[in-house]
Amino acid sequence: MKEALTSFDLMALVAEWQGLVGGYVDKIYQARDEVILRINLPGVERRELYCKAGKWLCLHATEEKPETPPPFAMGLRRAVDNARITAIGQRGFDRVAILRLERGGAHELVFEMFGKGNVVLVQGGNTVAAMRTQSFKSRQIRAGIAYDFPPAGTNPLDLDREGFRRTVRAAKGQVVKILASPMNLGGTYAEELCLRAGVAKDTPVASLADADLDALYTALNNIAVAVMQEKRPALILENGRPIDAVPVDLALYRGKEWREFPTFNEAVSSYVVSVAAQAPAADDPSEGLRHRAAQLRENLEALRQEAMTAEARALFLYNHFPLFEEMLKAVREDREFDRVQVRGIDREKGTVTVAIGDFDALVLDYRKDVNGNAQDLYESRREALRKADRVVEAIRDAEEQVRAAEKKAVRAAKRPKGTPTRRFWFEAYRWALSSEGFLILGGRDAKTNDSLVRKHLKEGDRYAHADVHGAPSVVVKEGSKAGEATLREACELALVYSKAWPAGLSSGSAFWVLPEQVSKQAESGEFLPRGGFVVRGKRNYVHDVPLQMAVGEVEVEGHRKVMGGPVASLAARSSKFVVLTPGEMDRQRLATRLAQASEVPAEEVSRVLPPGGFSVLRAHGIELGLDVAGPAAS
Repeated sequence: MKEALTSFDLMALVAEWQGLVGGYVDKIYQARDEVILRINLPGVERRELYCKAGKWLCLHATEEKPETPPPFAMGLRRAVDNARITAIGQRGFDRVAILRLERGGAHELVFEMFGKGNVVLVQGGNTVAAMRTQSFKSRQIRAGIAYDFPPAGTNPLDLDREGFRRTVRAAKGQVVKILASPMNLGGTYAEELCLRAGVAKDTPVASLADADLDALYTALNNIAVAVMQEKRPALILENGRPIDAVPVDLALYRGKEWREFPTFNEAVSSYVVSVAAQAPAADDPSEGLRHRAAQLRENLEALRQEAMTAEARALFLYNHFPLFEEMLKAVREDREFDRVQVRGIDREKGTVTVAIGDFDALVLDYRKDVNGNAQDLYESRREALRKADRVVEAIRDAEEQVRAAEKKAVRAAKRPKGTPTRRFWFEAYRWALSSEGFLILGGRDAKTNDSLVRKHLKEGDRYAHADVHGAPSVVVKEGSKAGEATLREACELALVYSKAWPAGLSSGSAFWVLPEQVSKQAESGEFLPRGGFVVRGKRNYVHDVPLQMAVGEVEVEGHRKVMGGPVASLAARSSKFVVLTPGEMDRQRLATRLAQASEVPAEEVSRVLPPGGFSVLRAHGIELGLDVAGPAAS
């Protein structure tokens, strides 16, 4: 599977992002190594630039964002909140993207998409903030010092035909490895070039003819042109699972299943979702620790062997003291000595290498006598043993970490396991599909209430609200075409997610109106809080609505989802659901049992439940192992 963006990928993405220029950084979020920039574009819906350091960078909507920003995100907010994007580019052919921002001065937000990755804010050549403090051989990254870009790699697109030939021929090894690393193409495109050029990928560079190099150069330029001008973005699937996202048609994947997308960014975003869904099952947190412990044990054995060898050599010198004393003197005086086989003399380092007894290469300092050389060997032995002691401590620490990771894994195994389902845009809100197939959306809080009405209440929709303070705004998309059943279900959803549920009410009232009856303009002298709206004119009431909801499995656009909503909505499209009323059952306990039954993470179930307690009225096709208030149905 693809594990990170390539240079060609980044080139294609940057070309698609030029529409972001002129937009403003609206908000910045961070969760560990993930950074999200919400970008406000005049006249367009907000976009989110998502970065997982060293792996993914794309416009990708995320459902949940941390409320409290870590220090790095706070630093970015202080510096570039509401900053205008003036340019977006790629540094050469490297996996480095740069957003140029303007707010009281020019800033650069640098995304380093190689290795562990990093996100760095730079102003005037100095580092203002960095997601990671890093130290490399040639540069350091930390706030308060000058920022140095990583050493530029080869840009194969800048080479002419002769320059390409020279660069490849100057390297040693198999052609595919040279194209992948020194030529900066990565493994996928290195293999693609070889395939298009008809060159066996394991061919040594020294064996390449000029015609082979010309064919590789032509293939490189054909791919570059395709990436910029002849795009065919797609997900590549194997056994139904995505294994790559590509901007162009690759010969490497002929015979595989393709799923095309309008843009490469959409293909990458979809791939990121699939990677996130597969990661929990594949991840073993203790595997790396066990590997480290094994390496440390190998190091320990090598150090102990080194100490034993140094001691044996020192003892051998003392046991043959006169012989070695005479040999060292002869080397110093530059005369022959035939009683010991001299392998070589390094006058610059002052060493002589001899072969004697069990030692094929005994290196001695001829400027010292036997005592001096023996003491050097004993010091080497002591240093090796000191290092061995430190390695023993490191092994103990690694083994403790392995045990801790295994205990954590055992605890996690006892929790319900499930594969995350595909996320849809409407999951930012409360949602349900009505029994007639219409999408019903509801606000989760004041912020999403406001967003829902401003962005999604259009002509031809319908608006619903419960007669309870703090109830969500509810929108029925294309509600003008909906029947009474859908409008009633919208009123039920508004009541279920209101404060009536945690209050334990048994029923309530709600109403629906036309979009033009909903306004953000308060009456003179009145104030509307965030998320509040004024409804004017006739209200179409639905009275005595039972406070019940259902949760179960449904199919949305070919994908399995867990949906919560009106009982009629679930009954019309699901064979596995439970009917709930307010009660005493703990919310987390119910979410855990439903997640086990549906084989999804508990978080997905929890998101569709209202706040408060529950009672299971009846179950259809689901065995929860919980008390059911009414008769169960199969």
